[in-house]
Formats: sequence, C-alpha cells, structure tokens
Amino acid sequence: MGNERVVLAVAVSAAIAVGIGVGVLIGWYSGPDRVTNTYENARREANEAISSKLINEMNGQNCKDVLWALTRDPHVAGTPQNKKLADDILANWTSYGFEANIYAYNVLLSFPSTVEGEDNVIRVLNGSDVIFESQLKEAPLDDLSREKEDLILPPFNAYSASGVHSGDLVYVNYARLADFEFLQDLDPPINLTGKIAIARYGKLYRGDKAKFAAQFGAAGLILYSDPKDYAVEGAETYPDGLYLPGTGTQRGSCLDGNGDPLTQSYPAIDSAYRLPIEKSTMLPTIPIHPIGYDDAKILLENMDGVPVGEDWEGGLDLTYRYGPGFRDEYEQMEVEMSIYTENQMAYGWDVIGVIRGSVEPDRYVLIGNHRDAWGFGAIDAGSGTTAMLEISRAMSVLVEEGWRPRRSIMFCSWGAEEQGLIGSTEWVEEFAKNLGIRAVAYLNLDVAMDGTYVPDIASTPNLNRLIYEAMKKIPAPDDDTKTMYDLWKERGATGTDGEPSIGTLGSGSDYAPFLQIAGISAMDFTYTYNSEETPVASYPCYHSVYETFELVDNYYDSQFRYILAAGRLYGEMMRQLADNVILPMDPLDYAKTVAGYWDSLQTGSIGEQMEANGIDFTYMLSAVGNFTSAATDFNAQLENINKDDLLAVRRVNDQLMYLERAFIDPMGLTGRPTTKHVVFAPSSANAYAGEKFASIVDAMYNIQDLPADQEQWELVKKELSIVTYLVQSAADSLKPVAFQPQY
Repeated sequence: MGNERVVLAVAVSAAIAVGIGVGVLIGWYSGPDRVTNTYENARREANEAISSKLINEMNGQNCKDVLWALTRDPHVAGTPQNKKLADDILANWTSYGFEANIYAYNVLLSFPSTVEGEDNVIRVLNGSDVIFESQLKEAPLDDLSREKEDLILPPFNAYSASGVHSGDLVYVNYARLADFEFLQDLDPPINLTGKIAIARYGKLYRGDKAKFAAQFGAAGLILYSDPKDYAVEGAETYPDGLYLPGTGTQRGSCLDGNGDPLTQSYPAIDSAYRLPIEKSTMLPTIPIHPIGYDDAKILLENMDGVPVGEDWEGGLDLTYRYGPGFRDEYEQMEVEMSIYTENQMAYGWDVIGVIRGSVEPDRYVLIGNHRDAWGFGAIDAGSGTTAMLEISRAMSVLVEEGWRPRRSIMFCSWGAEEQGLIGSTEWVEEFAKNLGIRAVAYLNLDVAMDGTYVPDIASTPNLNRLIYEAMKKIPAPDDDTKTMYDLWKERGATGTDGEPSIGTLGSGSDYAPFLQIAGISAMDFTYTYNSEETPVASYPCYHSVYETFELVDNYYDSQFRYILAAGRLYGEMMRQLADNVILPMDPLDYAKTVAGYWDSLQTGSIGEQMEANGIDFTYMLSAVGNFTSAATDFNAQLENINKDDLLAVRRVNDQLMYLERAFIDPMGLTGRPTTKHVVFAPSSANAYAGEKFASIVDAMYNIQDLPADQEQWELVKKELSIVTYLVQSAADSLKPVAFQPQY
C-alpha cells in the first residue's frame, strides 16, 4: 500500500472502526454519543460507588478460564499463534463495544534456523571427535509440551551473532562488569581474548552479559541457570514442583537497546528508512547460547584453573574453577559453539482497545501488557494479560450499565516485548507527539504474579499516593480481613515515612518507552515471593517451556486470587485516574523523592569525589529546593481550587500531567540517545535496574581510578548542569500562569 499507514481492523464495520479508533488517538473524532449537557457532566465528581462495583465484578474463575485459553499454544512474537491471540483480543474488545484496532509493525525479529542440520549447539571436541553435545530442546515433561512439541522453538538467545567459534572455556560468574574486572585483577590475570565464557543467569540483563563478554574479548558466551539461583536444594522440580529441572533452559533477548534495531528512534511503519542490518549498533557481536544446568555441570566439572571464591560458587555438586580450559582427560579438548540464529523481518501486532471518555476524550489513561512469550508464557506475561483482560471485561459491564469515565481509557496488548520491548516502543514512537500532549499515565502489568507473599512495585513518585490509597480498597488475596496495603506494610520494606517502599523504574518491560521517550508517568507491579525464604534469581521456570498453566494452577495461584488482586488494584487506579475531576497525582511526593535522591548522591562517595574536584552544587541545591517549594505551593492551591471553573481544573490537571515531561532531555543521556529521563533511567551496568541521576553516575564511573582527566570532569559538570536545568524546569512547570523563574 505504498507509504500509507496500514491499520488492521476487525472485518465487521472495518472502516468505521478504523475511523473511530484513530480519531480517538489523534483527538478529532466527535461521535453521536457525545454528551449533550457538557457543562454539567464536566463538573460531576467521580461516582465512588463505581469502585466497589468494579472490584466486585472481577472474579478469580474468569481469570482462570482466561489464562487457560491464553496458554494452549506457545506464542512467540511474529508467529501465527501470536497473531491469533491478537485477533482473539481484538474480537473480545470489539464485542465489548470498545473502539479497537490492530497496529502492525514490520520489524527485525530473531529466531533459530529452521534449516536441517543448523542446530544451535554447544560441543566439547577432542580433535574431530565430539565428546559432548548440549541438548537441542528441553525434555517435554507434561502432556501439553508433548502435544505441542512441534510448535515450541528450541532454546536460543535472540539476536545472537551466528557462526562457529571454538576456544578454551572460562567461568565468569554472572558476567557482570565487576566479574570481568575481577578476572583481570587475578594474579596471574585471566585473559578472555578468544575464549568462550560461561556465566550464570541472574543479577543483570542477559544482553549486558553479552556486551561485557564481547568488551573483554570473549569469542562467545554460554549462559545457564544455576540451581543455586533457580532450584532450591532439596525442593521438587517441575512437574512435581515449581523449581527448574536440569533440562530447563531460559530463553531471552540480548538486544542492546529497545525497539526495532533498524529504525531506532522512529516507528517501523511502511514509510520508514531502515538501516542495513550490518550497521545496527543494537545487535550482539558474539554468539550467545543458553543451556540447562544438567549440561552446564558436564562443562564446569571438568574445568581447569584454581577454585573460585565463595561468592562465585553455584549450587552444582562440583568444584567451580575459573579456567581457562579443561583438565585431566579433557585437557586437550576445547568448546565449540555452533550458532545459526537468524534475524529476519516479521510483523509484530499491537492491539489497542479504547473506552472513549465522556468529558475529556483527548486525555488518555493507558494500561498495557505484552502478549508474546518464549513458550506458553503462563506467568510472563500470561498472568498480566489475564488481569488486564478481566479489567476490560469488568469495565465493559459498567459501561453497558451506563458508566463512562471522564477521560479515555486505553487497553494495550503489545506484540513483541520479549525481543526488546519492540511492540510498545514502535507504537510510542509512532504516536509520541500525540501521547506527549494527551497521555495522563501508563500502568504496566507484565507479570501480575510470580509469587504469593508481597507486592513488588516500582513507580514514578507522583503516583505513590494513588497506589497506597488504591491498595487500601483491595482485599488481601490471602486474608479477607485485611487489605492488600495492610499485608504489604507488614511484609515489605518500609521507607523513612513508614510507608511501604516503592522502587525505581529501570527497563525490561513496556513502561520504558512511555517514560524514557515521551516522559509519561508510569508504574509496574508484581505480586512476588519471599526472597529470604526463597533465595532465587527470579521465579524458577522463567522463560522455559515449563512455564505452563499447570505450573500456575498447581504451585502458585490455584484460586487465582493473586492475579485477581493485581487486576483489582489496576482497575481501581485506572478508575481514579480516568474519572476524578482532579488527577490523583502528587507533585510534592515527586519533589521530596528527588530531594532524597540528591541528598543520597551528594553525601555518598560520588558526591564526595565531585566536591573534592571542585564541583559546585549551589545551583542544583537551589533547583531541588525550588522544586519542593513549588510543589508545596501547588498542592496548597489545589485545596482551594474552584471545581466549577472548568478552565482552572484543566490547567492544574495539565500541570500535573506534564510534570513528568519536564525531566526529559531531548538529546538523551550521553551515549544513550533513546534514554531521556534524567531522574530515572536504566543502569548502564544493568538495564533491568533503575538508577537515579544516571547520567551523573555514568560520568563518574571509575573516575577515581583514572589519571587526572580534565575532559572526563568536564563531562561530569555538563551532566550536572543538565540535571539542574531540568529539575528547575519541573519547578517552573508547577508555577501559576504568571510565574517568575527562580535562580
């Protein structure tokens, strides 16, 4: 269709559906259901009775039925099974009366080769003789895996470089930057050049492991799930328990960045210019391959070198050694990686369903969840998709009974998250201008439940108060006499204010493009396990073929109370964001958090080094103080606002909504042009982890070990000036119309 934007819609009333759906997004549509008495409707307060109706409408049996249906087939991004789920969700939302569409993006995805003889495999070679060969697929341990065996992709790491590489094996622990530096500091140091590294999964994003391995000269990287991190000693493994069996293998992407690798910063639409694949800077440069710990044991137990320290020991019954190479009868042998992973153009499909707002249809409250999975995906992200679909069903019932939110609600099913947040990133890139002026907040529901002990929440601080208040309305899933908030406070860590701690957003899920590209406030939630009693790196069967409906039903959430609790929490938060006259967003919480972050940085080792080298904090301290003062004054103003003055209401809501945008650096962080938020950003050492003032932290990394480097210190000064400017911009954005900037 040339350069035209292709939007797939349900066949029935296709033209009308596309017109209405796109019309809501760009803000021009005015349909026949427009409320006639606009003024009276605009003045109405949210109907609090809707809260209990929404909570009570959702139920666990519906969640169980939905998860079962979602997990009948593996549904990797770009496959027919993933497209079928997209069509099913579209049909559901259309049947509810939502304005629903599919947005298709032609992107670079990654798959194992389907050519006979081109298997991804690790071998131990003695000359031309093959002494050992890793398993080509996970053993099918349940009826569903056996039935669907032909549809299950073999274990692989997406975007791995292909080719055949051989060399001596070196154990690199978790393949953190510090682990590689440790090997260099040994006496004698271990040189990784040309070697094959083997590392445990855990502690950081696997793509960072691959990046660091290549940086230190490794020719390839083998990843495995050590039982110390994924199978508690003596506990039952799947299918007899929830822990990872020795044949279990964690798939996952190793892309260095988010979004389509060929159209970075721009949407992968028909008119897009696409880089030649060989010019993309997001693709790994070495082969990477995952194996199970049964196979890893054979490699590790025959390694040469001195025994590792206690911190590097895993849970296998062997003596862990650094290497390089093998010993005894394996001494002359080497490891060969034969990797044939292919990168190819394929479609990712995003499904968007909209409940049109009755008063401010051009203000969007978004909830999103990715639909794709590496296998059956019952936890990641089936649990989140289940909760989101139950929210949408419950809200459709309320709409049918006559309720309609003040602002538009958008349900988002992303099509290619697992390969690198591709579905959400492309959609945000396509509609960044519209979202930037119209989106209120984005609520991300990836893994709704991977345990049954305590909520694990990360958020921008302006949503903290909303989270606490919504939690107090939701019954605790394991104790109806208490609320989710009660048990969260009992079981979770608390901050200095006595409230349960809310974490910092990094990356690794679909909130990242909303926060980092468009500056949209966001949060992420998972009901998780007790990490002290269950010391694992993540839920054990993560990204394996054993992540099935039966795993959830038998060992996690048989009554589906935890997935239901997540749905109820998000439903209540969405209701308030979409229906309250004044947006439930607190700038003072944000200001206090920024002040606390700055105090920690200034009084810590980084701040001490900066001061010792003549860095002046005067302007930053002024900006932080101004932000706190402006937020305090703004909240006082809200207490006295005349809600009959519709323009005044709109003005303060715009200020609340746009506050997040003030922290966006249009140039991006140094060396990371698509990461733009100067307060919250993924750590450069671990994309999954959130870092505060990441640009300053990046500039200060290892600076104390460098010779006097004026240029490096100039970069530190530059980063501090940018952060100072944007914090002051946040303060200014909260001032009344006639403001005087403070310096």
